[in-house]
Amino acid sequence: MTMRRRSMCFGLALCLLLGLLGTVIAAPPNPHSRPKLGTPVFLQQPPVALAYSGCGGVIAPTVRADYEQQVVERVNAIRASHGLPPLKRVTPLDQAARYHATDMGQDDYFDHDSYDRSGGNLVFACGWDARIRSYYTNWASIAENIAAGYPTPQSVMDDWMDSAGHRDNILRSAAWEIGVGYYEGSGQYRRYWVQDFGRRHGVYPLIINREAASTNSPNVFLYIHGQWNSMRLRNDKGSWTAWQPFRSTLNWTLRSAEGTRTVWVELRSGNQTATSSDMIYLTAPATLGNLPDAVEFTYSIPDGQLFPRSYRVGPQNVGNDVPLTWQLSTSGTWFRLSTTQGITPHSFWIIPATFNTNSPATYSGTVTVTVVDPAGVAGSPHTIRLTLRVVNARYHYAYLPVVVKSHLR
Repeated sequence: MTMRRRSMCFGLALCLLLGLLGTVIAAPPNPHSRPKLGTPVFLQQPPVALAYSGCGGVIAPTVRADYEQQVVERVNAIRASHGLPPLKRVTPLDQAARYHATDMGQDDYFDHDSYDRSGGNLVFACGWDARIRSYYTNWASIAENIAAGYPTPQSVMDDWMDSAGHRDNILRSAAWEIGVGYYEGSGQYRRYWVQDFGRRHGVYPLIINREAASTNSPNVFLYIHGQWNSMRLRNDKGSWTAWQPFRSTLNWTLRSAEGTRTVWVELRSGNQTATSSDMIYLTAPATLGNLPDAVEFTYSIPDGQLFPRSYRVGPQNVGNDVPLTWQLSTSGTWFRLSTTQGITPHSFWIIPATFNTNSPATYSGTVTVTVVDPAGVAGSPHTIRLTLRVVNARYHYAYLPVVVKSHLR
């Protein structure tokens, strides 16, 4: 019995020791004892461009709006030099041209017809006329010029005009409308240019300033396509003019307010009628300014002096840089003007000349400044009120001290 108890005590002590050691050695770490960083990862793919496939119908983005507009303006300048009417830029032809320029650049080919690239090979999608028709409906005639690799609008236009067939399209009298597309990408030629020309049944374009994008003068030049008996016009949502005989060309004055201005025309011949319009952006409009509302003169009988002896007026265009041709009209006979007309920034002088210097009196008059070219200038006409007082009193002179500030020490 005694030996059994000793054996049990030894075993119990050993168990307690082993249990204590096991607790110290095998205790799991605290998961919140230190911060952790995940493994960094990174993945990159080349940008994915919208795939242009089939026969148009997709609206391609504009890459260089300024390049496209320059091509339109150069075309119309060339046509004007050959005595031909301007072409109106229209959205459907822009979309057809822009799609084709983009498609050629992305699929790396150069042809009037449309192709898709499949497995590295070009596959015919449709003919050039089918692609244009997908945007430009009801057409009577269409034509197209394409080019690749040219860096500027001038360079591509120069070579198109040096090529007989391309020149014929640019100068074709059957065309009334135009669209231009430009794309710049990674194809073998990098830059792609497309001109689409057309004419539609029942569409009679009105064109302002040969399709310029903007003007700094409200005086513009209109061209209206077609042959009609009579027409009437209006600015923006204003009143119509009276009906007048049809003219394909005429000068017109926009509403003199900065912003997008619209000119409308209604056309008629017998029972046939049509309506057309065009827009142009009018920058800060011409405005007559730098003019006083009133000028006063005083003549002292005792001193025999006039003050001021004359007054200089300098009309200016305070809206933009367009020169203003002005004329003067007057009421009153006691003064004279150094000139009655001029062009900004020229000035004129108002000079009191004929009045009674011996008797107190008040004289009045006016000078009216009217801009005669361009027409419709804001602030014109402007009337300046004139007053001359002849007084029986001396001038009183006040002398003010002159203060000189020096930085010397």
